[in-house]
Amino acid sequence: MTNYEHSKLTLGRILKNARQELGFSQKDLCKLLVIPSEDEEFLTIDRYLLSKIENNRIDIRTSEYDWLIPRIAAIFALDVAWLEVIRQQTEVEPLDLENAVAVFPIYFNRKTYDL
Repeated sequence: MTNYEHSKLTLGRILKNARQELGFSQKDLCKLLVIPSEDEEFLTIDRYLLSKIENNRIDIRTSEYDWLIPRIAAIFALDVAWLEVIRQQTEVEPLDLENAVAVFPIYFNRKTYDL
């Protein structure tokens, strides 16, 4: 990833920076993002999905996240139109393990698997 790509504005980077500036944990922000929907259920995201959004690992441009933009704008006092422009410019950043220093190990139970 070049320096330009790393410094480029993305919805994930804006969200993470805004959250950290206000001292919110991911859990705190997830609680604030809960909104009721028309079918008596709630629209929300969990910390796992929030982490993926903050790290640009999912396509936030899909319609299933339309409800999220006005909610984020309201929480952080951001302009919805500006946030939508950033959202549409945000591309998925695949996890690059080529230059990884360490990857979490996976352990197998020898009794369960023939190793």
